[in-house]
Amino acid sequence: MNKLLLQVVAGVLSLGFVALAEAQDHRPDPRSRAYQLVPKRRDEPLRYLNISDYEVREIQLVAEKYLPKVLLNISPVVTGCPCEEGPQCTDQVYIVAETAQGAKGLQLSRVRNAWVVGSVQQWYLRYDELRSSKDDMEYWAFQRAESDLFREFPVCVGQLVPAENKTAATPKVESRK
Repeated sequence: MNKLLLQVVAGVLSLGFVALAEAQDHRPDPRSRAYQLVPKRRDEPLRYLNISDYEVREIQLVAEKYLPKVLLNISPVVTGCPCEEGPQCTDQVYIVAETAQGAKGLQLSRVRNAWVVGSVQQWYLRYDELRSSKDDMEYWAFQRAESDLFREFPVCVGQLVPAENKTAATPKVESRK
């Protein structure tokens, strides 16, 4: 009787572990997703109209808050954003500026027709700050802080459909006469 009970319990536990493993396979690991989305220059797909003078000035104003030195380069504007940036994100650029430590990059996202530091880049700024303080922290405190930060990595909510790129005039809605 005890052997049968042990076999039943072992079977139920093994089924539970299999179900848990399958459930985790459908959910992306935050660490691997974060490493896939490291902010960097992208060269495709390019936006039909690259960048306007107004957008360059807007990008410079945003960049001054994060990189208060000489702006060296603005990449071509690419359409589309990772779903972690949210459904309102339409385009992205990568800028490089010269700092005292050397060249530093920053990825900007176009959200609701404004250039902003997107949620993934904001997370990476916090991650870089944590890594820079690693030497001042105890090993386990750093590991705990890093794990907590990876749990806060932006995630997609369901299947987000990226917002359309509205570079042309919006079509008028037909009205019944």
